[in-house]
Amino acid sequence: MAIWTSRYSNKELQNGKYYSVGISLGRPKFNINYRIQEQCYDLAPARWMWGKELEDFKRMYFSKLDAMGVDKVQAILQKLHNDAKANGQDLVLLCFEDVRDPKDWCHRTMLAEWVKKRIGWDIKELPNPQPPKIKRKKTESENENNEYQQLSLFDICNALSLIHISEPTRRT
Repeated sequence: MAIWTSRYSNKELQNGKYYSVGISLGRPKFNINYRIQEQCYDLAPARWMWGKELEDFKRMYFSKLDAMGVDKVQAILQKLHNDAKANGQDLVLLCFEDVRDPKDWCHRTMLAEWVKKRIGWDIKELPNPQPPKIKRKKTESENENNEYQQLSLFDICNALSLIHISEPTRRT
C-alpha cells in the first residue's frame, strides 16, 4: 500500500500520479495547480492544539488519534487508499508545513509515526523537487540595520509636510 504525506505546495503533486487528500483544517488559498480530491478533517489536529510546543502538541494529537481508535483510523486510511487505487493513483495526505526544515514540524509526520506504531503501515514523506525555503534567523547586525521606528500620525504628517505647526499668534 503506497501512502505518502506532503505539503500542499510540493510541485511533484502536479504530475497527476497522486490522489490528494487534505488533512488540515484549512485549504490552501494559493494556486496549487492540481485537484484536492478530499478533505479529511478527522485526521486534522483540533484548532485548540495550534500554537503548542512540539512535545505538548504531539501528546495531544496522539491522544486524539488514540481516542478515535486504531480501527477507525485504519478504516479512514483504507477507504482513502481504495479511492486512490480506483483512480490509479497513490494516496498523499497533505498539510502546509515544509518538514525539511528541522524547525518546521507538522502533524502529518506524527500521523505517520502513530500509524507505524499502532497499525504497522509505513507512510513516507513524498520527495519534493524544490529546494527548501529554510527561514534563516537574522544576525544582530541585520536586525539593527533593518529596525523600523514607529511614528505617530503627527510625525508622519510632519515628515510629509502635510501639516505645519506654528506658534500661536498673540492678540494684544
